[in-house]
Amino acid sequence: MSDDSSTTASSSDSPPLTLALMFSRLSDRINANLSDTLANFTRTDYIRLVAIVGGYLLLRPYLEKLGAKLQERDHARAIDENEESSMAATGVKSRVIAGEGHDLEDSDDESEGKGWGKKQRLRKRQEKARKKKEIEDRIKKDEDEEDKEIQEFLHD
Repeated sequence: MSDDSSTTASSSDSPPLTLALMFSRLSDRINANLSDTLANFTRTDYIRLVAIVGGYLLLRPYLEKLGAKLQERDHARAIDENEESSMAATGVKSRVIAGEGHDLEDSDDESEGKGWGKKQRLRKRQEKARKKKEIEDRIKKDEDEEDKEIQEFLHD
């Protein structure tokens, strides 16, 4: 029984785990591990380390500039009318008819912009309806022309 009481007494004797104690233990472990690692390094290991760190330091600014340039070009790229309603331009999935690339579904008022007034939302809805009608008319016209061409070949 005395053994059980001695183990509980020793665990209660240890200081409570505080933030300062955690950082102290962490810094001791890092210091010990780092010194052991560097003590076992050979010349080849040091050369590799210097080459990797130096290469990273030399190439990083150029890679950042390249990334910034590509991102700027992507943001500055004008969106043509075929891509206006595409998912890449708006971030919203849309239903496309006959590969025209225009949205045929009326989107909710939420996706049209929260700060807009009634007139602006109405104008936007009318514009979408007009574009939808133009696309459907164009498709119908193309189908009619194809039917006429087929009829010409059938009569000959």
